[in-house]
Amino acid sequence: MLELLPGLVRIYEGWAERYPGVEPLTVQFAPDGDQGGLNGVLAYPLEDHWLLVTFGLTELGEKTSEQTAVSGAGFEFTCRIPREPDDTSVPAWILRVLHALADRFLAGVDLDVGHWIITPSPLGGDPANGEMTSLAIVPDVDLRFLDTDNGLVLFFQIVGLLAEEGEEAQRADTVAPLMALLRDRDPKMITDPGREPVRI
Repeated sequence: MLELLPGLVRIYEGWAERYPGVEPLTVQFAPDGDQGGLNGVLAYPLEDHWLLVTFGLTELGEKTSEQTAVSGAGFEFTCRIPREPDDTSVPAWILRVLHALADRFLAGVDLDVGHWIITPSPLGGDPANGEMTSLAIVPDVDLRFLDTDNGLVLFFQIVGLLAEEGEEAQRADTVAPLMALLRDRDPKMITDPGREPVRI
């Protein structure tokens, strides 16, 4: 059972220390076959946003990789999206985004802090996301890493970018200035498709 896997328990405990008393929803994904992939997402219903934490890129059960210092891939994704007070389910589009990112990584695409991804359509293929067509990867604003019995687990926060912000990152060949300005405006760096653009 997932809830008995020590790696998942450690992730759960780490986030419980940050948000005591907040019980996450557990969204499980169907197995992706021999390649592995995400097992699912822990979704924390916070006051004004969902905090999403993936599980499955790191080693949830017994240690199987030869790298003792890190657990599995060495990281899990996080993301924060707006939430209304009466929302009780996680929007499907963000689950598609997280699953697709994990699939890209498992297919050999290098994903790390400071990287950004230009997507061909609104995030998750949802027209309601409008001009939010890019993603950036930053260290999570609340919890950067956990020590586990299987090694280190980093948390990479996915932050949505508007089309003009993605274009600016391409021109500058860095997303760092945009991320600094966005963090000043919103310390939680919530992926809100309705926000105003950040301009350098």
